[in-house]
Amino acid sequence: MKRYFFLTLLFWSFYVSNAQTNLGYEKLIAEASLLHLQKDYKNAILKLEKAFLLKEPDALNAYKAAGMYSLAQNEAKAFKYLNIALNKGWTEAEQLSIDPYFEFLRAKYPYKWQTIKQNAQLKEQQYEKKLKLPELRKQINAMGIADQKIRYWKIQTSDPTLSNEIQQKINDLDFKNLSTAKEILKNNGWPKISEIGKDGAHNFWLIVQHADQDILFQKAALHEMDKLKGTKELDMENYAFLYDRVQCNLNYKQVYGTQVNWTQNGEASSFRGIIKENEADKRRNEFGLLPLKIYALNYGFKYTIPTAEEALKKDKEDTESTLNLINEAKKYYEAKEFQKVYDNYNNASMILGGMTSEQNFEASELFAKIYNQTNEEQYRSISLDFLSLNYLRGDLDKKVLLSNKEFNTFYSENRWKDIVDSL
Repeated sequence: MKRYFFLTLLFWSFYVSNAQTNLGYEKLIAEASLLHLQKDYKNAILKLEKAFLLKEPDALNAYKAAGMYSLAQNEAKAFKYLNIALNKGWTEAEQLSIDPYFEFLRAKYPYKWQTIKQNAQLKEQQYEKKLKLPELRKQINAMGIADQKIRYWKIQTSDPTLSNEIQQKINDLDFKNLSTAKEILKNNGWPKISEIGKDGAHNFWLIVQHADQDILFQKAALHEMDKLKGTKELDMENYAFLYDRVQCNLNYKQVYGTQVNWTQNGEASSFRGIIKENEADKRRNEFGLLPLKIYALNYGFKYTIPTAEEALKKDKEDTESTLNLINEAKKYYEAKEFQKVYDNYNNASMILGGMTSEQNFEASELFAKIYNQTNEEQYRSISLDFLSLNYLRGDLDKKVLLSNKEFNTFYSENRWKDIVDSL
């Protein structure tokens, strides 16, 4: 069973939610975001200029516009938008100090830069006085900066060897951040905005969002976020992203449409499966998120929300396709064409929201039977994949599992022990 995990847009994507009043502005900001990710900075700036004629940027978009102008070596505009960002409430002085986008300003205009830096530090000190847990905010923001900095390095390199080395560093950092995030969640629950600020809350979410290696932790974090729903202590955009992330990681369809499909060349092509897709914009609107047709522009594809009939048809087709693949797999099993059984079930498992937990368990049992006949490791492995998914979903019964004799040959397998010991 193949597992696919996707990164959210990086920190440098432009902020395009929580502002439903001017879709023309949001459309231009989304288009600038895509151009930026494509490293077409010249045209990204043109889009920004048009957007800012319609509406003044908030702190985050002004900060990012400043970075774009710094890359373009436009000193006047870069400092102009940095000042706007600070006046609008930008609070992360440390991020400003190490941000690679501002290397040009730091090198060429050290005195003007020092003034900006001091202003940023002063504003951050004033902001921290309003927070209940300022030291925790500093710790979390440092984790977030490290997270984004190393990912920035990766997207800047075209050397495959170096890219692989950086990816290993990303994996190591994610594991370290995960351990710290677990302690924070255990001691504080989901940190409140009044405790660590909007930036701290966003950076904590970023760490959790990248913790795909521990889906149970993501579920626990989401549970803690649920306790703050309906209050001003939680960013509902972050909640929507994590909710969809967990849904997709459990092979369910997403709810808010925050997750996309990626092609092999690294381009987004469409949204991953959305349950009752015709109602997605309504759900997004309740959280202050923009319509999917605008959000899709960040990724470079066009989107039209389906009608109720079209959405129902799509959900039925996914269910039918899954069932057809499973039925074909069972026929191949009777014919002892085990590789085709594997292929069919593998394809069925990649239909988001397709296989039920009952079907997952049935598949795991079938592959255990094949393993017992062939002793080929791929069949035991995929059997354990299906069992692991059910375990993560919370849909695995220990007594039922241990009473099934087909799994007896798995008892020495570490993955089996991990599942059973955790039930």
